[in-house]
Amino acid sequence: MIEEKVLTGLGLTGIEAKVYLAALTLGQDTVLRLAKKAGVKRPTCYVTLANLFDRGLVTKIEKKTTTYFAAENPKLILNKYKEKLANFEDLIPFFEAQFNKGPKPKIRYYEGKEELLNIYLKTIHLSKEMYYFGTDVEKLTKIFPALLEQYNQSVKSGQIYKEIVSNNPAGRDYAKKYKKIRQIKIMPANLPVYADIAITENKLFIVSLDNLFGVLIESEDLAKTFKNFFKLAWRAAA
Repeated sequence: MIEEKVLTGLGLTGIEAKVYLAALTLGQDTVLRLAKKAGVKRPTCYVTLANLFDRGLVTKIEKKTTTYFAAENPKLILNKYKEKLANFEDLIPFFEAQFNKGPKPKIRYYEGKEELLNIYLKTIHLSKEMYYFGTDVEKLTKIFPALLEQYNQSVKSGQIYKEIVSNNPAGRDYAKKYKKIRQIKIMPANLPVYADIAITENKLFIVSLDNLFGVLIESEDLAKTFKNFFKLAWRAAA
């Protein structure tokens, strides 16, 4: 029902929306009849009505030994939300001042071969600086057969391109093949890396090749920090 969706959009739970609409339809009535109308159990309805009463959405009327509930006038509820919105708008300058303090990293999540390949080719590979850390050549080649070859054929003059590859037969063969044209080292055998990490001048791309998802973080501070980690790993690599 669209009415329920509107109410849940205002912060009510699904059950609260059903019970409020039941009270709106029946007018002043007992918990038992409201529960039946809303299609919920009586104890659940009673707890829900108590919550709605605390929020000013229903009223409670005691008659002798029976408690009745009735929905508040929707216009009164609207006025309450307008008042809350007005209070929020008054504080917007303060909230914006807090929000704008300092740079915030942009974080994006990517999943699947196509999305990951697109980031490699159109974002990472076009950067002025590229530091690849923990590249598992065997896995990367199986998933993206032409990716490494494309990289090595199109590296431009002036690009900073360093790579530390995994210590396995495919990684050692790869390093041997391309070591003469650019800087490549091999990870120590006792320090395996379980993700492919690409670092640029202002971005960090971390990819799980086993699960085919990646996180792209745009932050100059994080990129600088991971470049320092890369330098430490570079010293330890062969």
